[in-house]
Amino acid sequence: MLPALRAPAHSSYQRSLTLIPSLTPTRSYAAADTSRKLTNDKIPHTHVRIIDPETSKLSPAPTRLTDLLASLDLKKDLVELATSSPEPIVRIVGRKEAFARYKEQKKALKKGNKSGEAAKEIQLTWGVAKGDLEHKLAKARTHMEKGHRVAIVLAPKKGQTLPTPKEMQARAQEVEEALQDIGKEWREREVTKTMMIMSFQKHSS
Repeated sequence: MLPALRAPAHSSYQRSLTLIPSLTPTRSYAAADTSRKLTNDKIPHTHVRIIDPETSKLSPAPTRLTDLLASLDLKKDLVELATSSPEPIVRIVGRKEAFARYKEQKKALKKGNKSGEAAKEIQLTWGVAKGDLEHKLAKARTHMEKGHRVAIVLAPKKGQTLPTPKEMQARAQEVEEALQDIGKEWREREVTKTMMIMSFQKHSS
């Protein structure tokens, strides 16, 4: 469950890093270099919503970032910005896991393994027009052809009617089928009431 916000206290959180990858100004996800991520007081938002690590659901209401930081033992955990759009969303991760991930990625990059590089983000609205969808997916294909992982972010546009869960799944299926000849989803989709993130990588040769 999400942390109860209170006066500074030690936390026992040891978070896995299998949730949303992080979005930073370079638009990179969990595969990105940890040093590039916005964390703790570097996050440029006063209020954020939190991803529950057990359910992958968002907190029902925004929380003041300073209150969240005060509730954690920042020697053990850190708050990491997942995305700024369409609203600021963060996750709580354990520093040990973050460091282990960092070392893993450095090792992969050293070997020239492009799958260890930052994922390329492609943003789509749920009501994206056919032409725009084709253009964005063509960009995704280009990235995968170069060996990059790609994160397809499906989110609502301001003022746009939110699709039903069935409509969201239909759009996700459309994206999957459009890219299945060149790549596949390499991890479980991350889904909230309003957003979905699909992570693709090129098929192994």
